Amino acid sequence: MPKSPPPLSQRLPPIDQIGYVVRDVDAAIAQFEPIVGKFEVAQYDMEDVDYRGRKANCTLKIAIAKSGDTEIELIEVVSGDAYHNEFLERGGDGPHHIRFTVDDLAETQAELEAYGLKPVFGKTFAPGLAFVYLEDANGRVVELFENNL
Repeated sequence: MPKSPPPLSQRLPPIDQIGYVVRDVDAAIAQFEPIVGKFEVAQYDMEDVDYRGRKANCTLKIAIAKSGDTEIELIEVVSGDAYHNEFLERGGDGPHHIRFTVDDLAETQAELEAYGLKPVFGKTFAPGLAFVYLEDANGRVVELFENNL
């Protein structure tokens, strides 16, 4: 009898980011910085993002700090049609997703889809540089990130 593959949890790398969606990045930094350290802040205009099967544009203000090997990401929607707005509309302002950096985004995404997760937001910036958020039936979010540049 063929042996089944190990569970996906044994094949994924360690979680390398915890993402928070916040209404105000600067206010969130004031709360987090004493705990996790200095944040680097940047604003990104994202065009033609895949958002639930259609293209969308948005501007995100993102702050990143490191706690050991784990990034803490704070995301504020500055403008536009971003998946993060759904979280805010449901009353969210807090933990949003966990991220895994993977060697092959498409392959890992297919594995997560086999577990019932659905792609909801993502973008390929260049061959080997992409991200995708996948959501389960309860609205929990996993981000896959590929950076093979």
